Amino acid sequence: MNKSILSILFLLAAGLTLRGAEADAVAPVTVAVLPFDASDEKLQAAGGEVAALLSAQLTTQEHLWVVERAEMDKLLAEQTMKLTGLVDPASAAQVGRILGARVLVTGRLIKSGEKLVLVGKVMSTETSRVFGETTTAPGLDALEKPVQDLAEKVGQLITKQRLALVPPTVTREQRMARMKEQLQGKSLASVQIDIKEQALHQKTVDPAVATEMGKVLMELGGEVVDAKHNTTEAALLISGEAFSETGARRGQLVSSRARVELQVLRRSDNKVLAVDRESGVAVDIAEASAGKAALQEAALNLVERLLPKVVKP
Repeated sequence: MNKSILSILFLLAAGLTLRGAEADAVAPVTVAVLPFDASDEKLQAAGGEVAALLSAQLTTQEHLWVVERAEMDKLLAEQTMKLTGLVDPASAAQVGRILGARVLVTGRLIKSGEKLVLVGKVMSTETSRVFGETTTAPGLDALEKPVQDLAEKVGQLITKQRLALVPPTVTREQRMARMKEQLQGKSLASVQIDIKEQALHQKTVDPAVATEMGKVLMELGGEVVDAKHNTTEAALLISGEAFSETGARRGQLVSSRARVELQVLRRSDNKVLAVDRESGVAVDIAEASAGKAALQEAALNLVERLLPKVVKP
């Protein structure tokens, strides 16, 4: 078998593996770096500088995917939230859900005589576990080398504590079983799904979110009504918007970020039963499939959370 065919088979295998739960140990971890807080008001401005330097250093580590600062500001501004080093484990899950990050890195700057101590805090958005690392800078005018040292320590810590920070992925089959158990003795209302999707930088878009949500609801015994080909009106309307965008690249692999926002409307009285949002990140060997995987993951998370709202009264 020639080398080109072997290469293609290897890449296909890698892509399939990365989408499975068994790839948790090798798939890159999505990280968001927040500004550092400061013990002294005069150091507050330096908190953002440290975060920017740290983010730049972490992007060089192949086992990490770092969410871009501009994208973080945009997403959090939409939710009237501000990036600060005061994020705690209780709010880490919410921030992670918005940013599509599994790990948050933030910290505090502490003045110690003429020196500056950089205390890094690494938080899981899924398990609430928190770890720390420190380094010391001779002053505000000499931050580059200490931040580089802190980045190396943080990267090593995430690798060492990966299972505590990023728990093994629950398979789709396991999640379906969990939802079926939740629905025992109950039935789902009929649903129409109208999600407008956009894949930035791509001309054609497959309805990944609507397809995944419809598939899950039908597997759970629900009825999904296609308004274009059915005169029967569904009891509930799930509407919203979704987009995916290509992120960083690592060799043959490409990451994609997705965002889904939707609401559940009861048609009988036009009452909004729920409003929710979800971000997702996926890695694959192709841009399009990475975007679809990120959208599908976000859709599955939303269905599981909104399931109680889709049950017949």
